Amino acid sequence: MSTSTQQLPMLAGIKVLDFTQYLAGPTATRLMAELGAEIIKVEQAKSGDPSRSLPFVKEGRSIYYIQQNRGKKSFCVDFSKPEGIELVRALIPHVNVVIENYGPGVMERRGLDYASLQQLNPGLVMCSVSAFGRKSPLSHLTGYDYIAQAFSGVMHMTGDADGPPRFVGVAIADGIAGVNAFAALG
Repeated sequence: MSTSTQQLPMLAGIKVLDFTQYLAGPTATRLMAELGAEIIKVEQAKSGDPSRSLPFVKEGRSIYYIQQNRGKKSFCVDFSKPEGIELVRALIPHVNVVIENYGPGVMERRGLDYASLQQLNPGLVMCSVSAFGRKSPLSHLTGYDYIAQAFSGVMHMTGDADGPPRFVGVAIADGIAGVNAFAALG
């Protein structure tokens, strides 16, 4: 007679504070949620993650947002108020991972950069997803999937050989960035 033991999901017990929006960051945290991590998504008050309004909307909810953020808890914080920042900082000692994909300098201006957060939780792991890295000649720029497609030359290879560059049609760079962020955290 065999006995079966039920295994916990791979990331059970891991708590993640998620400051991501759109695709690259939410892909990483969605994968973590699918493997059992507790994801607490921090959205900017008052409208939340901008992807909440992306088409296609069903019953007032963006299908895109639902797909990228399934399995996550979320709350909105007014980052312009000191109480909002203090609320977030109070969570830091209780999480294992912080992930963000805001534009350059956003986390630093709020006092939520790695150096500041590590003082509250020395064992904290932080992942910053960005188009051009945090220390490069272009690190001051915000980037999106189409920019990555153009910079990489992928757009040049898409479409008619004698025509202009074309978008791939799916957010290939953001998807790959999200999977790589997930792998780096795993």
